[in-house]
Amino acid sequence: MLSAMKTLGHAATAFLGVALCALAGRALGQTRPLLTEQAQTAPAGTIVWEVGGDFMRQEPNFLTGQLRDVAQGPTLRFVFSPGDAVEIDVEWVARVAAFHDAVYGNVSDWGDVTLRTKARVWAGSGHRPTVALRYSLTLPQTKCCSVPNGLGPNVLRMTADALVSQPVAGFTLHGNVGFGNQDEVLRPHEQRDFLTYGVAIERPLGRRVVVLAERAGRAGRGMPGADSHSELRLGLRLGSRRLRWDAALRRGLDPADGKWGATAGLSWTLRRGHVAGSP
Repeated sequence: MLSAMKTLGHAATAFLGVALCALAGRALGQTRPLLTEQAQTAPAGTIVWEVGGDFMRQEPNFLTGQLRDVAQGPTLRFVFSPGDAVEIDVEWVARVAAFHDAVYGNVSDWGDVTLRTKARVWAGSGHRPTVALRYSLTLPQTKCCSVPNGLGPNVLRMTADALVSQPVAGFTLHGNVGFGNQDEVLRPHEQRDFLTYGVAIERPLGRRVVVLAERAGRAGRGMPGADSHSELRLGLRLGSRRLRWDAALRRGLDPADGKWGATAGLSWTLRRGHVAGSP
């Protein structure tokens, strides 16, 4: 319990730090290029297609500890809103690759599939925040140990989070906190439990530019392949409500993370829904 309270304190401190040094605006049913997700949900019938890629320098291989560069992408994400207060999405990392690994060289494999469901439980207005609940399940596709390469843990992972979003003086603050569970890679029938968190801030600069910053990750006592993670992101989102481009710098903070990296992609609203009762 004491450890969890300390972790929550670190997450709160990180949130204040980001809030004081960064800017950012509101995305409707879209999260790129952040890991932290907004509590707002898109109107019923909305369909969004996201495409992106990630790169990180000097990320350690959890099987050997050797540093290598890692790329993931394209990451394909399909988001659908069956109701005003519900979003479901399917995400597939089509390819994962490592370069300059001292043991395995240059290797690649298929990436994992993640299923998510988000339900808004409180629609904020004025000084009241928007609150939602989200459940995520990651299905392993990347090989781990039968064909050793250290590209992925090849285990099930799940998270259950509470999401909160609140506009404040032209900014929008987002907070995610919850519970994560991941099977261990090197010890059968064992698992690791984590506190999952994300804190982000957005601010629009004009009609087509949004500046964003966040700290996100999972905290707890990890094991190789089921490690704790934490990173900072600072980026931009550009474009209209229908087509948005984004890019962000990444900075790994935990031993299992890389040093510096980047992410970039786009979000395309294929169909815009309508709030129930609106004309």
